[in-house]
Amino acid sequence: MPAQQTYAFTSTAPLARLRASVAARGGHVRVRTAAGAPFAQRALLHLFFGFLNGIRPIACIDGSYVHSLYVPPTPSTANRRVVEAFLRRTLLGMPTPMAVTIAVTDSCQCSCGHCSAGSGAMHGRATARAVQPAFRRRTGGADVHRVAATQVQRPPLSTEELRRVIAESLDLGVGSVTFTGGEPLLRADLEKLIAGIDRERATVQIFTNGLLLDARRAAALKEAGLHAVHVSLDSPDPRRHDALRGAPGTFAAVRRAVAAARSAGLLVGLSTYATNRSVERHELSRIARLAMDWDVDEVSVFDVIPTGRLLESRSSLLTSLSHRRLLREAACLNRRLGGRPRVTTQTWTNSSRGVAWFIGCLAWNWQFHVNAYGEATPCDFTPLTFGNVRERPLDEIWRDATTHPEWGRRRRACRMQSAWFRERYIDTIPRDASLPYPIGRLDA
Repeated sequence: MPAQQTYAFTSTAPLARLRASVAARGGHVRVRTAAGAPFAQRALLHLFFGFLNGIRPIACIDGSYVHSLYVPPTPSTANRRVVEAFLRRTLLGMPTPMAVTIAVTDSCQCSCGHCSAGSGAMHGRATARAVQPAFRRRTGGADVHRVAATQVQRPPLSTEELRRVIAESLDLGVGSVTFTGGEPLLRADLEKLIAGIDRERATVQIFTNGLLLDARRAAALKEAGLHAVHVSLDSPDPRRHDALRGAPGTFAAVRRAVAAARSAGLLVGLSTYATNRSVERHELSRIARLAMDWDVDEVSVFDVIPTGRLLESRSSLLTSLSHRRLLREAACLNRRLGGRPRVTTQTWTNSSRGVAWFIGCLAWNWQFHVNAYGEATPCDFTPLTFGNVRERPLDEIWRDATTHPEWGRRRRACRMQSAWFRERYIDTIPRDASLPYPIGRLDA
């Protein structure tokens, strides 16, 4: 049965007159706005849904359409919250986060050379081999180690602390909560955290390496209320994927995890990253083929970014040619595959093409990140902290961040890929400093 819902934005005074009937019908989102609201508000609302209508739904849940795993189903209350954040930020200049990513652990069974969660001293960590795990133990037949070696002197956020972070994030306006790591499935309380999130306010997804995602765990996650799972796939070649992960058998685990998630009724994505080498070899097309064969809903392609264990490896940045090639390949795949699996690239969100003009750099703009120890950072790629949630409420940190001279403005492209930004905010971090580094010390 088609879903229909009335969107009202009464919690934002300037939007109080804006009301819309939003319905999912015949593969399209039908929107009717009531008279009385300012033209600019109604026009921007139609633009938002017009973009969704330009791409085919990848799934239908209880009559509502899923256009991307990152956007709550349309229509839904969580989707209305995301739309409200979009209107507040774009029209009213009132920064409101759509999403939060939360690292619930820094432990992991893999040892990826490109790991963005890996942290330590500023220098001497350009490769995975330069980083020694802080501790190592065995679980489920695999080695587990901490990737954030410098922060082991204090414990990760507890269950209650994470619940408070989630609640404060929802109060800020977040409509999508993503759990990352490390490997989030290593936390025994993950299902409790998921179950505690009001589905009327936000959807919940996780990023995982897949090693622990079997049929039993997938069913438990679905029962807890998980919306989607993204499984990391670094290469379409099994041997190369295992080598990049530093753990034999991870490619096979990805395939098993995808099958388990699909059987449990979860939405499923593959998460990968683009390098100049992989773009030149058209590896995305091969990954998309696997995604189609495995019945995956979406493929997310992040740009390789000099951060974490690659922090000082600027040569890894995608060239302008690679960005252009990646845009063309993704567009071609979306046409050829008919929109499912959908291919979503970070290169596009930073391209300023069409609706991407409104997106740009997500950091402290549309989302933010909280690491396993409570440090609030612009995103999980930026090694700068604006405060710790154990010491300051999130709304205070958000207010300070969104009025900062740099993050108080919208950037159309990823800051961590900007030479100017890195020279100002990354290269000036003192030698041997622990990360993430307090932004206040750079501003002083």
